[in-house]
Amino acid sequence: MKLLMVLLLPIFFLTPKTSLAYTPKEGKVTATLGPYINKTNFQGKSSKDKSSYLGSYALIAVGDISNTGSLEIAMIYSPSMLFYREDAGKYLVERTQVMHITMGYRWWLSDTFSASLAFYSAYSIGSHSIVSSDFTPPDFIDTSARDITEYGFDGAMQWEFWSNQKFAGVLGGRYSASLTRKKNEDSDQYGILVGLRYFVQEEKVIEKPRQ
Repeated sequence: MKLLMVLLLPIFFLTPKTSLAYTPKEGKVTATLGPYINKTNFQGKSSKDKSSYLGSYALIAVGDISNTGSLEIAMIYSPSMLFYREDAGKYLVERTQVMHITMGYRWWLSDTFSASLAFYSAYSIGSHSIVSSDFTPPDFIDTSARDITEYGFDGAMQWEFWSNQKFAGVLGGRYSASLTRKKNEDSDQYGILVGLRYFVQEEKVIEKPRQ
């Protein structure tokens, strides 16, 4: 939590009083890149809780299809993601690298706020490792860290706190709910993105020559 405060407080103090807010327009494409701080939503009370805020990287591409909505594709690379599973009061905690890819729709609620809902697929990269285990042997049960692919839904909110003609600073919150979690497993993730959005292209309107 202290790390989040250190990252977010300067934004509120440095945000200018006036800015050029984003205006959705059919054919406009933007890309957002920035650090993503995520944490496993661990619901247990085990002393083995190793959950902490972990550093990731996010790239989000948005293509406007109307003045109120956009198609969105996001890629989030997590060098370290934790998975918890409980059985009879005992816990297993495993770690792996994950590439999290989403496809969904973004609604523009105002010129500075938007929300999105997306379906995601998450791919494990490399081998898993056991962080802690109450079981003997330690891999008596497993977690989704060993699965090749996981599926679920992402819900996100985003606030644009600064912008000019080409760039914008955005702050976003995201929750990833797994549909393929194992029994008694905590694998949902939530996190915060502090990103820089870049204007990529805009649909050009070709005017017909006057007769």
